[in-house]
Amino acid sequence: MQFQNCVYALTSQANSDDQYILRVPMEPELREDDGVCEAVLNDAALLGHLAERLPVPRVVAYSATGNNVLEEPYMLQTRLPGVALDGVFERLTHQEKLAIIDQYVDLIAKLEAITFEAAGTFTVSAFEPVSSNKVSPLDPHITFFNQGDEEFVEKPETAIDRAGPNVKALFDSHIDGWLETERKYEEEVNDDSGRVPYYNKMKEILNTLQSDNTFDQPQPIVLYHWDLEARNVMVTLTPDGYKITGIIDWDGALASPRVLARRAPDWIWDFDHEGFTGYKDTDHHPNLDLSADSLALKNHFDEKARLVLGDQYLEDAYGIGRLLRRIWSASKEPLYCTTAFYLMVEMCEEWDRRSNGPEPVSEQLPSGGQPPVEPKAVLDTLPLAEQQVAKAVVEPQKFVGLWAKVVHCFRRLVRKMKAGW
Repeated sequence: MQFQNCVYALTSQANSDDQYILRVPMEPELREDDGVCEAVLNDAALLGHLAERLPVPRVVAYSATGNNVLEEPYMLQTRLPGVALDGVFERLTHQEKLAIIDQYVDLIAKLEAITFEAAGTFTVSAFEPVSSNKVSPLDPHITFFNQGDEEFVEKPETAIDRAGPNVKALFDSHIDGWLETERKYEEEVNDDSGRVPYYNKMKEILNTLQSDNTFDQPQPIVLYHWDLEARNVMVTLTPDGYKITGIIDWDGALASPRVLARRAPDWIWDFDHEGFTGYKDTDHHPNLDLSADSLALKNHFDEKARLVLGDQYLEDAYGIGRLLRRIWSASKEPLYCTTAFYLMVEMCEEWDRRSNGPEPVSEQLPSGGQPPVEPKAVLDTLPLAEQQVAKAVVEPQKFVGLWAKVVHCFRRLVRKMKAGW
């Protein structure tokens, strides 16, 4: 079972060599007019598009609606040979890990070689079939990042600014979109949300970076698998050692400015770290007290990446690229999202400390830097006591709901299979 899908391994009764993966969304978002789960269509389109370019699962069948024997949207795909790398990585010898690093960097190079004209998410047109058991590749399109005030997003210039090669325009457009949302919110409730100073601080940081020529060169738009960690890299043991056989879990893959896709794979040299480095595109802590073996792994990765991907990779991974990814993480989500707020606070205060500038922006607010409350329309649906702690419990509640859906999905599938599917 994975975070967004119930995942089942299936073996053909006719031929045990034919193995498949069935993926059933746990909480599918369905279009109101036709009940279509766009995520299934989008994933099927992307995997079909990549089938001849990367080692990815092949889509065998899919249904983007509940009009099937499972009564749920699903995607059936081939099972890549081998096991997930995270299950064997700690048992590998140092030399075997070095060999995996070499293959991993080559994979990154293949991803970066797949480029697009604009940044955004992968979607399909309304004319594609909503289900098929004779799959021909769908045609994926790029939909620009459309977060923010609806009227702002619909402006013609927004699509141009968010095309991606101009990273500053991409950031500015998101921040301006959220500022427009804040303006409307404050007019509606006749109150100060407390978030505007942080957005203004973000624009100040971007302007400073622009004066330092950070944005002089346009960014290529590349394929970005935001969770390219050991759990999603498949390997198999051969007479010549472990070989990478493919990449799984392409949910949420993006067409992204290259610098935003170059988060260093610190799981290689800090495999036991706690936390989920892929979440919100945030980098893991950069200054680690590494053992001699771990440092050797990191040095090997850095040298291999420099040789294969160029000197700029190291700057993108460890230098100004880290700051840009933090800005992106904080600006692409509304600040009433607790995670985005804390990312913003942490980054702004670190910027002030390093710049020896004015007092941290959080100290200018009555809240002392605590996350401002979510929009009144959301909080009003909660009891008063829960309103006071909503920010602390919203994420745990989300996971409880997901696990409940896992159990429901599993039980429903078992009933269908027993009934003769």
